[in-house]
Amino acid sequence: MFRFVAISHIVLLLLESATGIGISGANVSKHNNEPTLPLMESVLIIKVQPVNQADCKGNKATFTIVAEGGTGPIHYQWKRKRPQDAGFSTFGAKDSTKLAVYNIGSATDSPDGTLYQVTVSDQINQVPSEMATLTVNQITGISPIGVATYTLNQGENLWLKVLTSGNLPLAYQWIKKFGSNDWRNLSDNATLSGSQGEQLNFNKIAVADSGTYKIRVSFPTINGNQCTETSTISRRIYVTPVRDTIPPCFINLVPQNVTLCQKDLELAVWNDSLADIVPHRIDYCRFPCQSPVFELSSEHFSDNLTPNANLVLHWGIFAMTDPQTPLLDDAGTRLEDIVGPIALHHENIDIGYNPKGEASCQVIYWLEDESGNLTPEPQRYKMYVTIARRPEIVSDF
Repeated sequence: MFRFVAISHIVLLLLESATGIGISGANVSKHNNEPTLPLMESVLIIKVQPVNQADCKGNKATFTIVAEGGTGPIHYQWKRKRPQDAGFSTFGAKDSTKLAVYNIGSATDSPDGTLYQVTVSDQINQVPSEMATLTVNQITGISPIGVATYTLNQGENLWLKVLTSGNLPLAYQWIKKFGSNDWRNLSDNATLSGSQGEQLNFNKIAVADSGTYKIRVSFPTINGNQCTETSTISRRIYVTPVRDTIPPCFINLVPQNVTLCQKDLELAVWNDSLADIVPHRIDYCRFPCQSPVFELSSEHFSDNLTPNANLVLHWGIFAMTDPQTPLLDDAGTRLEDIVGPIALHHENIDIGYNPKGEASCQVIYWLEDESGNLTPEPQRYKMYVTIARRPEIVSDF
């Protein structure tokens, strides 16, 4: 309509100019009543598209859009399509440039893989945005699935593996419950490995491994940071002690013959008194702390269930001819069945036996495991010790 009126007005003006006759009439004014042309349209564009978002389950994700141009006010309508939905449906507040999605990944409201889109409109046009994806970083389970409690015998093996969805995790940390709200990080040890990995492994599980376990997983987020989720899923492990019937034994060791005390003997001192000629402590012989007796390595021990560090070492001093006859020290104490943890054997052994001449004895070692088993006598480690004869005392009274 506007174009028709404008063109008619121009034609009348041309005729009037050519003929000099005013033919425009009362309906067409040259001055005050001329119709106006409409303004040019402004193009509606989306300047900043919504981008993909990633965060941990239960957190908030925010999608944003920026539009400009258009004719009149700009309107916004957000839409959502979950993986189970056939198509997009209206979602969120109307006419907002931001869409906040709370408690992501919970139930079916905003699951992993949900798509979001917004339609931008003015008085004339509608422009759809690009689709943005919500990635929910979450722990989805602990495999084996469907088993919440394990009952095992001591010495059996077990593994637990965390299952996740979303971005590839940055870090793992398995944790164990030690009390109410007291969860502590695990570290690898003799029976446990993978404490900072996807899979936790128990190799020959021990009674001390009984307890409740969970895991923390750290994921990357869209802004270059990371988020951490602690599993609500836990696993309970009961370990039943099993009596070990196999005794511990020594390996890579053979009996030794050792001669001691030659360098430790005190020389007789010439004196007018016979009592002073007799050297003090000549009847004692001492095992040096650094002798092979005290350098027994855990590489030389073996047991069925008890870790080497938990084995107990027994040792005693016996007559050479009879391993059942323990010798006595000067106080009359039997030098037999001295007990202690393997790592703590740095004592000296004093022998006061047959001080007037050559003496021989056996130093015998045996092990005890956590079930009370002792190394059988034929398999015990023996050192045959010869105490050197003391020097003769010569006088010319």
